Amino acid sequence: MPAPAGRWPRPAWVAGGLAGLLVLGVVVGETTGWPVLRQPMERAMTRAAGVPVVLQGDVQLHLIWRPRLEVGGLQVASGERFEVPHLLDAQGVELAWTWGDVWRWRQGQVLRIHSLQADELDAQLVRLKDGSANWQLGAPQRDEKPDAVASLPRFGTLLMKKGRIDWNDAVQDVDLKVAVQGSEGEAVSGADAGYVATFSGRYQALPLKLDVRAGSTLPLLQDAEGAAAAPWVPLRVEGSVGTSRLLFDGQAAALLGTPRLQGEIRFKGRSLAAVGDPLGITLPQTPPFDLRGTIDHEAGAWRLKAQRAVIGSSQLAGDLLFDQREKPAKLSGQLTGSRLALADLGPAIGGQGGDTTRDDATPPGRVLPQRRFDLPSLKAMDADVQVDISQLDFGTTAMAPLQGVKTRVRLAGGVLKLDDLKASVSGGSIAGSTQLDANASPAAWVAKLDFKAIDMAGWLRGLSTDGPPASAPAAKGAATLKKERNQARQGGDQAVQSYLTGLLFGSVHVRGAGRSTGEILASLDGPVQLTLRDGTLSHLATEAMGLDVAESLGVLIRGDQPLPLRCARFDMIARNGVVAPTLAVIDSADSTIRITGQVSLRDESLALRVVTRSHDWSPLSLRTPVTVSGTLADPQVGIEAQGLIGRVLGAVALGVAAGPAAALLPLIEQGSTAKVDPCTVAAAPAQTEAQPAVPRKP
Repeated sequence: MPAPAGRWPRPAWVAGGLAGLLVLGVVVGETTGWPVLRQPMERAMTRAAGVPVVLQGDVQLHLIWRPRLEVGGLQVASGERFEVPHLLDAQGVELAWTWGDVWRWRQGQVLRIHSLQADELDAQLVRLKDGSANWQLGAPQRDEKPDAVASLPRFGTLLMKKGRIDWNDAVQDVDLKVAVQGSEGEAVSGADAGYVATFSGRYQALPLKLDVRAGSTLPLLQDAEGAAAAPWVPLRVEGSVGTSRLLFDGQAAALLGTPRLQGEIRFKGRSLAAVGDPLGITLPQTPPFDLRGTIDHEAGAWRLKAQRAVIGSSQLAGDLLFDQREKPAKLSGQLTGSRLALADLGPAIGGQGGDTTRDDATPPGRVLPQRRFDLPSLKAMDADVQVDISQLDFGTTAMAPLQGVKTRVRLAGGVLKLDDLKASVSGGSIAGSTQLDANASPAAWVAKLDFKAIDMAGWLRGLSTDGPPASAPAAKGAATLKKERNQARQGGDQAVQSYLTGLLFGSVHVRGAGRSTGEILASLDGPVQLTLRDGTLSHLATEAMGLDVAESLGVLIRGDQPLPLRCARFDMIARNGVVAPTLAVIDSADSTIRITGQVSLRDESLALRVVTRSHDWSPLSLRTPVTVSGTLADPQVGIEAQGLIGRVLGAVALGVAAGPAAALLPLIEQGSTAKVDPCTVAAAPAQTEAQPAVPRKP
């Protein structure tokens, strides 16, 4: 029988009634917090997480519009193999999410939580050596091993009055404890707003103890859809990292997601190398450092603008970019400064300044550094840095510092190069390049250097008759040098200020191999050519090297004067660590001085012979070759007594036979009249031939 006109059919009434009841049930459920869903929700969350999830105390669940859960206590268990009581234990919790985030998580994406607020929160994060972590919730995707760090939950907002996070990561070698407390929101403002956290524990080999102040939501676990959307959070970090002290005052955003960081930094510690090692940055061993500047980080790129970087006695600055997005990571930028002391980089090139108790430290009685280079670190990153240093100090008053040092430091694939090396010193210049190839076994080193118009007296202050000065004198101009040399040639009464003067020209093209500076020098090969132009040599020094007693007494009586040099040339060749001159001669109007022999850089032994031939006669000469033996650490200067004894015995015999006057005849030197240019005649071969290199035991 059809329904009366204007009346709904019975099924429609039933459907409408059911819909009404459903709406009423939803309204009641949203109003009361769905208490009937507590047990089903626990079971559903347990199935989804793969570990037990327990809701404690009063539970308020809201599923419409802004889904959220308010619960007196929330506990998420941890797998038994991780040996911690729980993953998360929170009291006074309000958890908010979006259904879209839940759906994406179920599809295998990272879990994103819109908001988590808690009066108290205790998180125990553990990752084992096999890469598995207790925060990897849910069933893993087939044929896919998710990254544990990437799978950490992301938070749009994280608020807590009191929190504790224990992070134990066997993969990254991290064991940290984080204690957090603070609050924010509409009811909190002024000095009460923000968070205070302490980080203590260990990051790799570095012990950490940091105090952190964040102006609002804790940025360590904050995230956003994109880096640009993440709000900046005021952040101050102060404490110790290893043996270094750190102070950062700036702001940060989304440190766990797409991190950003910018602010002022002060960093001081015992050595730069200790800072670079855990970060994968190749930095040299140095004395204590103090760095001040600004730092920016975004998506794996770190930029440091150092207004002041004090390393030992060095004063540096720079603008450097360390980009971890490139493979391998790359350091680029500019390094400048008013002064760089070579001693501050001594440990980096095998010198003193580091741990002298190491087995490869320079042993007693040796002077060449034996400390091994950290060659594997040269392959950990690439670099391209322009260097412009006002002054490079060699750390000795006997040598003037280099001025205006410029070079380009490039590190690629384990090959370290110093290209376009330029510097000025004492009116002249040094130019060239060096390279260290860590891929060779042992590491291969090559150096090419050219010297032009360097005033020897101004550069090597140890040649001064008064000893090295306390401070660097200004380099003499070319006109001044020329005037002094002309005065010397004209026989003026100019006093000797330096035993040797002149303009140095030359070139060095050598190579070696080894794991330390000492090993490289012990295998050195290549030519060294040096020439001194328009120079002078102390008259007294000339006669002393020839043991001319009469001439020396005369010089002492009338005063020492510089003798103009007709030529001074040193051509040397290094073969397997033994350096021997093929031509080493200093020629003046008074004498010709030749040097033969060798210097072994393998055992640091000296075997040199200095022979002086006078150009004029002398009534009392004990002239005989002078020898230099011993080692670089303990040189011994002597004479060849055999010829001298013969002359003295002859003088005694004549004195007995013919009277005292005749005794002087064997000691009279007639002088050389040879007209050959001594700087074009090679020296006789060294008496001691270089022996084949003996491989060093590793």
